[in-house]
Amino acid sequence: MSIITHHKSETRTISWLAEQAGLWVARRDGDFVGMVEARWGSGFAATTRLAKPLGTFETVEEAQHALEESVGD
Repeated sequence: MSIITHHKSETRTISWLAEQAGLWVARRDGDFVGMVEARWGSGFAATTRLAKPLGTFETVEEAQHALEESVGD
């Protein structure tokens, strides 16, 4: 398991945890805010905490960024 942290703003941090191969979970202030899941061979799908699909992206970083942008402050 590894943690990758991205900063949304100076006061709000989104932390990413690789829960298992191909699954990254995002938390802010300890609360689940969404996830990115590898679609083996077809990119990375991002979904919000309410399971709203945000799209499928070429890289995990693009998918994580889309989720971070959807969270807001």
